[in-house]
This record gives sequence, C-alpha cells and structure tokens, in this order.
Amino acid sequence: MELVPRVPEMAEVARWLRRSRHLSGLTYEQLGRATGFSRGRLNRAANGWRSSWPVVEAFTRACGTDVGTARVLWLKAKEAVEGTDPVPDVIAVAHVGTFDELRLAMGHLRVLAGRPSLRELVERSGGRLRRTTLASVFSGRSHPRRELVVAFVNVVGVGGDDAASWAAAWDRAQAHLRSERKATAPQPLAVVPSPALLSVLGDLPLSDWAAVAEVVDVVRRGHEEELPASVTVDFQHDGTAPERSTITISCPGAGFDRAAIQQLLRISWTGRPLEQNEFGPGFLAACLRLGSRITLRTAQRHEPAWTVFTLDLASFVSGTSWQVPIGAEPKTETGQQGTRITIEALRSAWPPNMQHRLRRHLGDVYSYMLREQQIQLTVSDSVVAPRKPCIWGENRFVQRRGQDISAVQKIDMVLATLYRCQDCWHASPLGSSSCSQCQGTRLEQTEHRVWGWLGVQRYLHQRDYGIDFFRDGRKIIARDKRLFSFTEDLEDIVEYPVDSPAKGRLVGEIHCDHVPVNFTHTAFDYDSPEWRGVVHAIRGPGPLAPLRAQKLGFASNTSPLATLFAAFRRNNPGLRCLIPGDGVRALHETAATWAERFHQGDPAYQSDEAWYDAALRHDTPAPTPTVVDDRVDLAHLDPEDLSDLVHRLYMELHDPTEGPRELIGPGAATTVFRNRPRSGGRWLLQARRSQRVVPLETVHALAGQMLDVGAVRGILVTTGWFGASSRAFAARSGGIDLVDGRALKSLLHEHLGIEARLRLERLPPEWDVGDLA
Repeated sequence: MELVPRVPEMAEVARWLRRSRHLSGLTYEQLGRATGFSRGRLNRAANGWRSSWPVVEAFTRACGTDVGTARVLWLKAKEAVEGTDPVPDVIAVAHVGTFDELRLAMGHLRVLAGRPSLRELVERSGGRLRRTTLASVFSGRSHPRRELVVAFVNVVGVGGDDAASWAAAWDRAQAHLRSERKATAPQPLAVVPSPALLSVLGDLPLSDWAAVAEVVDVVRRGHEEELPASVTVDFQHDGTAPERSTITISCPGAGFDRAAIQQLLRISWTGRPLEQNEFGPGFLAACLRLGSRITLRTAQRHEPAWTVFTLDLASFVSGTSWQVPIGAEPKTETGQQGTRITIEALRSAWPPNMQHRLRRHLGDVYSYMLREQQIQLTVSDSVVAPRKPCIWGENRFVQRRGQDISAVQKIDMVLATLYRCQDCWHASPLGSSSCSQCQGTRLEQTEHRVWGWLGVQRYLHQRDYGIDFFRDGRKIIARDKRLFSFTEDLEDIVEYPVDSPAKGRLVGEIHCDHVPVNFTHTAFDYDSPEWRGVVHAIRGPGPLAPLRAQKLGFASNTSPLATLFAAFRRNNPGLRCLIPGDGVRALHETAATWAERFHQGDPAYQSDEAWYDAALRHDTPAPTPTVVDDRVDLAHLDPEDLSDLVHRLYMELHDPTEGPRELIGPGAATTVFRNRPRSGGRWLLQARRSQRVVPLETVHALAGQMLDVGAVRGILVTTGWFGASSRAFAARSGGIDLVDGRALKSLLHEHLGIEARLRLERLPPEWDVGDLA
C-alpha cells in the first residue's frame, strides 16, 4: 500500500522518521545499506511521500526507535488516505450473524493487534493456521472453519471476548448460510416465447403444393371409413392484388371437437401416424406458408353450432398473449358436419396454370389413395386424377439362369413386432410393462410392416424413375434413388443405371407407416433405425452387383431390388430385357412417346401390349414375302461374279478423254479409263465379299501389294464396311480408295442400272435400314 503525500497523518510519519534518523546519526547512504532500500526511496519517505509499511518498518528498525509507534502512525495515515472508518476499540462479536460480518470482525481484531502479517500469524500459531487458508478467508473467497476462527482468536490475543464467543458467532453464521441456501434454491424458469414466433413458421422451406397437401391431410380427418374422403380446394383469384385472393379447403367429414382443435394448434411434434390426430407444427406452418389470415370452421354432427376461430398473424404477433378467441355460428340444418379452412392474405398468386400444376402434384402425392378410392380430390371444380405407374404387367417375365423373374416383385414383410407407447410414441420390446422412455403404461402392440411392389417401367427416362415411399397412404418422397447406391469407404457408389446415358426404368411403391417423418411430411428420418430397416429389407445389406458383392465379401444378394436389378439392369432390345425394338435397334424414344399417351389416358396404351409386341417383333422379324426378288444380293454373290461385276463397273467409269490405264486386279489385266485426268501408272483393284467390317490388315495388305507391283493407285471394294482406323490409314497414304457396300450399291444403280441389296449380319454404324434394302 503506497500513501499519498501531504496527508496530515503522513506528515506525522515523516517527522517520526526524520527524528529517528537524527537520534541515530545515520546518513541516508548508511540507512540504505542497513535496510536494503535505495537512498532516494528512504529520503522520500522522510519527506512525506507515500511509502509502504516495509519501508517505514525497515527505516525505524535501522534507527533503533520504537517500531510499534511507527506502526500506529502509518496505520492512521493509511486510514486517512483510504477513507476507512476508525479502528474500533471493542469488537461487538455478540452481534455477528453472517460470515461477512464474521470476516469483518476478524479483520478488525487483526488491526487491533497491530496488523500482523499472515506469515507472522502462521508462525505464532505453531502450525495450526495456514497462510493460503487465511488469505482465502480475508479476501472473501471462502468461509472460515470453526476451528480456524478459534485458533485465530487465541493467536491474536486481543479483544474483550473469549474464544467461546467467537465460536458461537461462527455457529450463527453457519446457520444463516444454511437457511439462505434453502431459501435461494434454483427455481424453474418459465420459457414463454413471444407470439411473434408464429411468423417464423411461414418462412420454413415448404413448397406451395406441399403446404396445400398438409391442409388437405387435416380436413380429411374423421371421414367415415366406408366412404372416401371428399376434399375440395377452391380459389378466389384476384390477379391485381394477391392479398385479396383466398384458398378454401373443405371436407364434409366428422369435424373436430374442442380438444382436437386445441391439439391442432399446438406447436409440438412426436412423429405419430397421421391418423392419430397428432398434427404438430406442420398445419400452422402450411397455413402460414400460404397466407397470414386463417379461419377454421368445423362442427360434429351432434353439435348445435359451428365452431369458428380466426388467426390473423398481423394482429397476433403484435400482442403478448397466445390466446385465440373462439366463436360459434348456428347451423342452418340439424346434423351438419365437416371442416372448412379459409386462408386469406395470400403470399403468392394462384393463376390457372398454378392450379393445374397443383392438381398434378396432388395426383402424384395421393396417387395410391386416389387409385384405391380412399379419397376424392377436386381443385377448382376439376377432379384430380391419380398418377398411375406405367409398368410391365405381373405376367411379363424374363429368364435368368433358368429361372423366370417377373417384372413386378410383390413385397409384404413384417420387420418387427413391439409395443408402441401411446403417450410419447416410443417403441419398447414385447413383454415390457411400461414405456422405457416416459414410464407410461399405455402400450399397444404394433407391427413394423413394409409392403408394396417393385417393378419395371415400360420406358427409360433420365429422371422419371425410382421408388416412391408412402406413409399412411400419402407419398412422402417420390421417385427416390437412394436405394440404387451403395456406400463403400464413406463414398456413395451409384449401381443403377448401368448403361450410358444414365437412364433408368426400375420403379416401385413402398408403404412404411412406422418410419418417422419430419413435421412437414416431406422427408423421412433417414438416420432412424426404422428407415435403415426398410432399406435393408428392400435392397439387402450388400451391393446389388454380384461381382462387387463377392469382392467385398458379401453373400449373394436375394433382396427384391437385387433380383429385379439382375434381370432388368440392361436395356438391350427384345424380350430378353423387355425393351421394344424394330429388329435392328431399341425404340426408346417411341416407348417414351407411348408412355406420354398412357399418362394422357389413351385407352390403346393403358396395357403393355404395344410395348410387348414391339419387343416380340424385334426378336422375330416378319417373314420374307414369297414375291420373287430378282435384285442382286451383293453380300452373298459368288466371289468371282463379284470381281467381274466390279471390273464391269470400273470399265463403265471410263472417260474417253483420258489416256489408257493398265488395271491389275481380279481376273485378267484390262484397260480402264477414269473420269478424272491422272498421271500415268498402274492401278490395283481388289473386290472383297464380306458381311461385316473389313479388318485393317486387309488395307495394309493392299498397300504392300501396291509397292510390289509399282501401282500408283489402289482401290479396295467390299460388300461390308470399313472401320475408322482403315479410313484414317487410307487418307494418310493418299493413294488408296475405299468403297464400302453402301457406295457400291449406289454406283451399280447409277452407272449400270443394276438394283442390288445387302443382307448383312447387323446394321453398320451410321447406316440406315434403307441402305441395306
């Protein structure tokens, strides 16, 4: 502690120090050697500058004067500088009731004792006190123990109270601490969000059609099971001001009671099935995604009036209450029931083209329920038609390894049987007496069932393939391709499609009502064990490709998807893969055009007959007509006859203006004239009968023969065709002409008037079917 100069009490200390030095007769240099402090620091202390107690104490001891007197003078100066109260003469220990008061009383007692240092207190106690403990107590970091207080009082030895009084003071402080802890025990905090939180729900990533589907799910609840739920979606469109447009979604079902309405508006989610009336925030999020003013009108048959409430987001978020007033509207007829939800102040416009897209999306999402007549949907007075799968029939099959594999694989498997808690929806094993999650006893036995089918589409498409997954009749994900990939070393390997370009045709509809979904019903919980169980059941644990499975050590994959993959992964035309063809190539574009007519409802294309007939015709071309065909079949002509025909052709190509040229080739040497002037020299002509591509070696042999006979020009004529490498070699040589069957056929017709045809083993690249006829 350094003291401020020119304080009256400090002047008394300075005078005391100067008087002590005068009595001792020591110089400041001698005092410095005796005390260990600098001469300047000692001089400033004797002239009234602020000084610490170690300096004052060392100065006094070196001069041989009374240290106690110096201590009293320095403490009074310190109290004057810090503005502290005067040190009391008596400690009122009887009034001590808290540890703070006890610590203050111990400090006062220490001041009365001349402020001994902590080290001095430890030395006086003979080891009963510890310096670190005393420092912690006097700084307020910890409370003293009872035995420490008694030992401290005995060591200090001043004050008018005995150790028993201080022990009693400690008891009172400890009792106060216990009562204070009990009174200030942590209380639960009420986390009550502002109603403005609702505005956030409208900004959740939810498409408009998915928002409408979520509201449709709500209004269709409670309909009679023997009748389909009839849901109507109507639009009042105002093209100039979308906020004045409205959407009304209604269903004459059983309606909601007050408890169901309360649950409908709760912002919570447990992932229960849709039929459990556990709506969660999905309903509010969907409504607020469409508009900011929601009116619900509902009633049950026995109720005398309609229950009506309106949630206006603009006024609701400006308040502080979560209460929504509910009104009543008299029924016009006894027994009326149903639910109608009207959404106003729309966030976006709904012109006719948007309504058309909505019908298409709803027809896809509710395709199964619409086909099974579990629901009837109408959008703006137009009936929503289901999206039907364009697949091969169950009676179509292919053979693989001696087995018939149907184009449709039926699936119906029970993955597990367990108890489901009706309070928290947690699953517990059979035999449990209570829920392992919430300890509830409302347990019901249920099955984890996966059912549906996998099939083969009648056409290939780059995007329109994959598996649809349903929950409670509603399609959650459409044309999903996750099951076509296998994860190896943390990398997803796409196993299907295998052909290039990447177009697929494997499809399916899988129902898995037990798998949890997100609150907007647009995705499953893909990390849940329920989803992993479905994936394992549909595609198996290993790769679909047998060679990759064998390489990685997996057993043979006999799952439904692996079975379909093994039979239909290739897209070769014909009945072997169920691909339409024309006898030469696959008719993929034609099959896709027929699929469009299928989805348009054309009766001629609802069955797979057109596709099957095209695949059958590819494998069994139409028989050759009995009419006599007198055209020359160049590919099957006798080699000598072909040579003579080629010679005759090149004789016809003679140009009289040119000089004669010696031609070396099949048959006797002859003279032929070209139709373009050329320099003199021999020409080498060869005719080769072939039904396939001419090998490059044949062209190399012609070049070698040209060198042998000294020919300046070589002509190679074939009834087949030449590959790219042969054409490139001929172009580099500069002296070789290649004439394929298509060119030969054209030259014969143009110059000799001979009609010819080519019956080859397959259609050459870049040729048309007409080039062969």
